[in-house]
Amino acid sequence: MLESEIYDWLKQQRINTPDYRLFGLEEEPDVDFYPVALKIESPKVVHKSEVGAVAVNLENPAQLKKAREDILSNLRLHGIQTDRNDRFLVSRMYAGIELFFGVVSDPVFEKVIVFGAGGTFTELFRDICFIDSEADEGEIECAIAQTKISTLFTKGFRGKKYDLRLIVDFIKKLQQLDVKEMDLNPVILSGDSLTVVDARVLTGTGFASAKIMKYSPGVFTPGRVAIVGVSRHPDKVGYALAKNASGSPDICFVNPHLDMLFEKKVYNSLEELPPVDTAVLAIPAAGIKDTIQKLTDGNVKNIIIITAGFKEVGQDEGFLTKAAETHHLNIIGPNCIGIYADGVNLTFGPGNIRKGNVNLFSQSGAIVAELMDKAASKNIGFENIVSVGNMADIDFADLIHSYGGENPINLYIEGISHGKNLLRAIRKSQSKIKVFKAGNSEVARKAAFSHTGNMAGNYEMFVGLLKSAGARILKDINGLLYPYHFEKILIITNAGGAGTVISDLLPDKLYALSPGEIEKLSEVLPANWSKNNPVDIIGDAGEDRYLKTLQVADNFNADAIYVIVTPQFMTNTEKISRIFTENHFRTKVFPILLGGERMEPAGAWLRNNKVEFFEELTEAVSFL
Repeated sequence: MLESEIYDWLKQQRINTPDYRLFGLEEEPDVDFYPVALKIESPKVVHKSEVGAVAVNLENPAQLKKAREDILSNLRLHGIQTDRNDRFLVSRMYAGIELFFGVVSDPVFEKVIVFGAGGTFTELFRDICFIDSEADEGEIECAIAQTKISTLFTKGFRGKKYDLRLIVDFIKKLQQLDVKEMDLNPVILSGDSLTVVDARVLTGTGFASAKIMKYSPGVFTPGRVAIVGVSRHPDKVGYALAKNASGSPDICFVNPHLDMLFEKKVYNSLEELPPVDTAVLAIPAAGIKDTIQKLTDGNVKNIIIITAGFKEVGQDEGFLTKAAETHHLNIIGPNCIGIYADGVNLTFGPGNIRKGNVNLFSQSGAIVAELMDKAASKNIGFENIVSVGNMADIDFADLIHSYGGENPINLYIEGISHGKNLLRAIRKSQSKIKVFKAGNSEVARKAAFSHTGNMAGNYEMFVGLLKSAGARILKDINGLLYPYHFEKILIITNAGGAGTVISDLLPDKLYALSPGEIEKLSEVLPANWSKNNPVDIIGDAGEDRYLKTLQVADNFNADAIYVIVTPQFMTNTEKISRIFTENHFRTKVFPILLGGERMEPAGAWLRNNKVEFFEELTEAVSFL
């Protein structure tokens, strides 16, 4: 649409646009309102400012006449041939704050609204946010709060505060428009009104999601399991799968060349199997299709495809999606490490998984294996682990939607295909959702595509939309190990520097000590303690001072207490570590052991007594 047509159309949508007049190229523009802007209106000129086809703040007829001559001259200089269908548009100028609104059709998230600071530097400064077309008012406000220009509506600027309702209502109108792309820049904020003074619109149908989000709680209850492709060779995936699962009673092994493995009978064909609920396939890619067909003759509900060699190398996976739809299957993978659910380890990762409260869903099998190994060393347990692989069927949204518990869900994501479903699942979830998104750089996005065959997408859009929908975005992958979420943290430290560093890492989560609490701490601490949070108990602190401080602080209202221990000459780190095993605290307490060799006895003691602790300040804040 041409700009005048856009103005007329926007007015029909109850969106303010400027008064305007149209003139032929040979006419001298004559209007009864000033100041004005003069622009060429031609389908041959998309970016008017780039070819000098715009003049603004024209105060009188003489300036308007000269601007007309200048624009015609600029068009000739740029080799643009005008004709009788081209026109001049004269529009009223508006003074105020320049904002940007846009609509994009994203291949992952479909229709997305963009809002931020407008004007000529929009792309340079990129003070923008992304808003889903299905976002409610609370989500819209959360997105706006991610911009710097939101200060105009929350705190005001130079004595003037604007009504956020104007922006929210405008965005809600854009959510209803049937357009493929739109740029409204600038939109002038003046007093209690918004006026679009420049616009581009691309009509047409945007991207539409064809995938219906699945509710499949059976993913987390494997029942009787068949592992197809077990092996007696320790260097094979089939061996690791069989060994990890061998302690579970409802496991059946399948291999045409074996009779026994880990003291279990091995079935030589699928036809010999008793009815199974879940099948794990670790066989060559060429045999997957036929194996699934045979399994669907029974009552199998879950199929976990460990095998690689599909979408990530350009091979078609359509038959998997079709099989899932036709036979009402839950297919996980292909190209995955497996799952851990209901206490059963159906992965070829580490075998020593503890039961706990973490749900870890990951696109990378290697990341799953790494985090499982770290968790074992830190005494961290899992409720469910799902390596989703290429997500031919079950994806992150399906898993969140199907999980019926209340424990946190932690996601490692490289790229997705159905972003709308993921946002819907996050909004509805009763669990806290934490996300580490890989694929920030262009190089990483290419790596993610070659690894899983999914689009990594625009990183800023991805994290912005998920954050507004209610997910917490992690900057440290180690944060995926932990189920915790704290808003008020008290820090006890024997080193002021360490306290300052961790304060910088979590400035909005420091517990505020009341005068009464400071007084109580002063009763057990030296006179020169810090008198604030972090509570610096001075470098010569021994186990007695640590204990007395903790006993006092345990009666405060903090969500968690971080206890930093650094290896000063007089610090007996092993005795301090015993505080955390020989005492019970009402508040969640985390030791942070900073150092190396002198910390090893303390770390060993805590590890042997299954006490969670951190060895780096960044790790202590990784899940916040």
